[in-house]
Amino acid sequence: MIFGPAKPYVTLIYRGVDITAEIDPMLISVSYTDHHHGEVDEIDVEVHDKDGRWKGSWEPQAGDIMNLTFFDGWGGVLPCGDFELDEPDFSGGRGGDIMTARGLAAPVTKSLRTEKTHGYDDQDLSAIVNQVAGRAGLSVEGDIQNLPFERVTQRRERDLEFLTRLAEDTGHYFTIKGTKAIFTSFKSVDGQSPAFATFHGDHALTDYNFKRQTSDTYSKAKVSYLDPDKKETTRHEEVDADIKTADELKISGERVESPKHAEAMAKSKLHFANRKSVSGSIDMVGNVKMLAGNTFELLGMGNYSDTYLLDTTTHAMTRGGYTSSGEFLNAREK
Repeated sequence: MIFGPAKPYVTLIYRGVDITAEIDPMLISVSYTDHHHGEVDEIDVEVHDKDGRWKGSWEPQAGDIMNLTFFDGWGGVLPCGDFELDEPDFSGGRGGDIMTARGLAAPVTKSLRTEKTHGYDDQDLSAIVNQVAGRAGLSVEGDIQNLPFERVTQRRERDLEFLTRLAEDTGHYFTIKGTKAIFTSFKSVDGQSPAFATFHGDHALTDYNFKRQTSDTYSKAKVSYLDPDKKETTRHEEVDADIKTADELKISGERVESPKHAEAMAKSKLHFANRKSVSGSIDMVGNVKMLAGNTFELLGMGNYSDTYLLDTTTHAMTRGGYTSSGEFLNAREK
């Protein structure tokens, strides 16, 4: 007797109750979009509404919590986490009525969405990140570089926006996963071992696209700032030998306190600009390891064979099965 994989499936826990079996006959699709940096994860649950219950007693309410998990049929599990429903959407036509429940990763839709103005004096980067995350009840994980500040100001920014800006100024990636704020150095992500590999001709790799870009990529970055000790304008330069254009990224008007800050900012801005020198997308048979923030290896693709960083991924379950898609960038360990 030959045994194969079980059928892929999802589980949905709504307001603490497992509703998977009850909504299965009316389920059209479930999707989970996972972001690596600066954005919030999200889900979409789309169902038929033949008997009108979804626009009546079953109508999703803003603020309700839904938990989603994918199972690939081979033993692989993808716990997507909790999501706060934000935008119920009802539509219809000759094909029938459809309700779509959309959700954002909880608890991001609460205190992190409120604009704030706040100053942080005589603290290092780790202390600032922990203070901001702690206000929202988030713990902090990641490799945070030792970088002291005399003052950092959050000006009419949401905490999510502020932490994203702080990461992009100092050589870090930032995202939120459940109750954890992931704030970590480029090297800790780009330099990790690949989570999986795929290759030209792999039956699980259903589609792929690559793009090389020279516009808006730079061979060097220059930061100009007022040196507080010398009381004069000082410049710091960083070079990316992998980029062959003669374009320079000029950074001015930013608050820079020291040569160490200038170095961190120049490297960080250059890194974010040049990540897209090679980018692309892949579609695969459902793969629970295909997560934003993971690296993967592509083989048998000639000059495009390399290790890449997944920037955004989407996992979807429909009547046709389980699929995963992703957008990737250079895994540039700098």
